[in-house]
Amino acid sequence: MYSLRRTVSVRFSLTICAALLVIALWAFLGARRVLQESLDRNIAAEAHLQTAVISSRLPIAIQPEHEDWSSFVREVNRFVVVRNAEGVIVQTNTPLAADLPLDRASFERARRGGTAWAGQRWRNGRIRSFYLAVPAGGRPANDVLQVAASLQPLADASREVLFLMLGTVLLGVVATVIGANWLSATTVAPVLEITEQARSIQPSGRQRITAYADMEEFAGLVEVLNDAFQRLERAYDAQRRMIADAGHDLRTPLTAMRGAVEVALRGERKPEEYRAVLASVLEDVDYLTSISESLALLARLETGELALERGERDVGSLVERATRKTRARDAERVFRCEAGTDDLSAPVDGELLSIAVNHLLDNTVKHTPPGTDVRVTLTGNADTVGIRVDDSGPGIPDDILPNLFEHFYRTDSARTRTGAAGLGLTVAAAIAHAHGGQILADRSPLGGLRITLTLPRQTPAD
Repeated sequence: MYSLRRTVSVRFSLTICAALLVIALWAFLGARRVLQESLDRNIAAEAHLQTAVISSRLPIAIQPEHEDWSSFVREVNRFVVVRNAEGVIVQTNTPLAADLPLDRASFERARRGGTAWAGQRWRNGRIRSFYLAVPAGGRPANDVLQVAASLQPLADASREVLFLMLGTVLLGVVATVIGANWLSATTVAPVLEITEQARSIQPSGRQRITAYADMEEFAGLVEVLNDAFQRLERAYDAQRRMIADAGHDLRTPLTAMRGAVEVALRGERKPEEYRAVLASVLEDVDYLTSISESLALLARLETGELALERGERDVGSLVERATRKTRARDAERVFRCEAGTDDLSAPVDGELLSIAVNHLLDNTVKHTPPGTDVRVTLTGNADTVGIRVDDSGPGIPDDILPNLFEHFYRTDSARTRTGAAGLGLTVAAAIAHAHGGQILADRSPLGGLRITLTLPRQTPAD
């Protein structure tokens, strides 16, 4: 695991260091070029000045007070010599220039009336020389003026500029490291504070992250985290309620079974009485089995462990078959099944869809009085197939509609045992979502409840 703060600091510092080095190198090369051009201009100016002196039939100024080569270079650094046609030095401004080297090609070019530059080594160093023909009348014909300067001062100045640039880069890097550490610390600080607040939120708490919620860069992150905590809170509450409800629903039949068995064992009973007890126990066992099967199916659906066996099925036929079975079991209610179109095929898992439809129909049987009209309507279009179940029962309040598909939810507070233990609509909703569809609850035009289950005609893979 690496530190974001350290990574940002190092990368930022390295980037600025590289940029400073490039800038320093560019500045150094530019300064060196400027110094070189300045030296060339000064040498050329000295040469033209000396030619003007010679043209006036005046001698070259002698500087005998500088007998040391180093001090002469440091204070004057102009070696002026006049060479005859053979290149021999006939006049100089200092005895130190008596052995000034000659560049023959530049000398010949200057004799023909041109000018020339040359670089040579002299006295363990390099010099820069400018050759210029002496004007006629000032000296014999074909004499050449050579003005030279040591490049040592230029090298010293360039070295000084280089050290100055490197020092500037070093100071810049130090300042950048300090600034990068401060910048990365202030950048990461909101994340650390948000993390600290997130850690302090308890599973059953109602706290939310408030740090930097109004800052544009972190508002989205805080909103996403708070939404996640809200969903987790709802899931935690639902799980806690489900566990409590499951415990209640399991305890009731178990208590009834235990009581019935204890009563039966207190004395000798007639076979008919034992059969009645066993029938009651069997009813409770069926009830517990329905809870167990519903919970197992829900767990597999909600975790995605149950793979759907999709196939192109006629949804209308499945719904009509389920309606006939429910009508045969319950003669106290009027069931009607209507289809708005002939094409009701969709890629569904027939067994699971039948379970969902049975739960929808059982819900009307369990929560409506005898004589209730139940209308099942099938609809279809190019994209979806719909199953709508309406009843003329008493209906439920609007504030309860969003909770109908929660685990173990019942509208009655008495919590009477009714088959699927409040899991029927939850299972139907899970099956609908597993198919990529949706399920909604609303008021029915018949006066009771309307449940609408919608399925897509194409699988998500298409």
